[in-house]
Amino acid sequence: MAKAFWTTALVLAASVLWPTQPRAAIIHVPEDYKSIQQAIDAAAPDDEVIVNAGVYRENILIEKAVALKASAGPSSTLVQAADESKPSIKVNKAVNARITGFSATGSLAAGVLLSGASNITLADCRFTDNASGIVMHGTTNSTLRNNVSNSNAQYGLYMEKSHGNRVEQNTASLNRDKGFFISNSNGNRIINNSVNLNSWDGIMVYASTGNTITGNKTLRNTYGIVISESNGNEVSENTTIPNLFLILPIALIYLGVVSYLLQKNLLKAIYKE
Repeated sequence: MAKAFWTTALVLAASVLWPTQPRAAIIHVPEDYKSIQQAIDAAAPDDEVIVNAGVYRENILIEKAVALKASAGPSSTLVQAADESKPSIKVNKAVNARITGFSATGSLAAGVLLSGASNITLADCRFTDNASGIVMHGTTNSTLRNNVSNSNAQYGLYMEKSHGNRVEQNTASLNRDKGFFISNSNGNRIINNSVNLNSWDGIMVYASTGNTITGNKTLRNTYGIVISESNGNEVSENTTIPNLFLILPIALIYLGVVSYLLQKNLLKAIYKE
């Protein structure tokens, strides 16, 4: 009996001295909070905010380690910038935040801005009709995976002073300047992306060192991959075709037609009655 008493006392004392970590909460929008920003403001670090399908007219600011997830994916969950001068979504100096499954549009700044952040995961999102789709400034050790950044006024991805990031399996097409613009950024891995049909460069690397750029498709841009004022970058196994090559099939077709007509007329001259 005494032994059982002391065992129970020790367990209780241990639970006081070494309390268990509280479980992360799951917050739902719009059930728990009407807006995404209200839910993020109420969330504690490591909580998850799950957003139902809909159009949310707001500018979202994340400054803590929350996981923001759209339950129905980017085709059904849109963040429309309420103030078009600000990013639709901004991650500011946060660590370990995650954003998954959103569309963002209507910003004259960026669909999403990662500023001074680290260990961020941005996945399965879609950014269209912004000034730039994705902007990274002073962001490190983060992962961009399987995002679509198309039809923006400037860049699909603009990376400035950002190091040690992984950018893989993203699509940046039909942007009216460059697909990816990597500036003053070192040690990034740009792998297996599709960067096609942009008005200027597919991928441009400027004043940057030690980046790995491999396995990317950069088709039908004015220039595929441009490396300027940079050294020590690994560029390999990319598929690069500039717009010039689009002219060739058309030219060959016309040459074929002309050749056929010449041969036809020549044969007529030889075998005329």
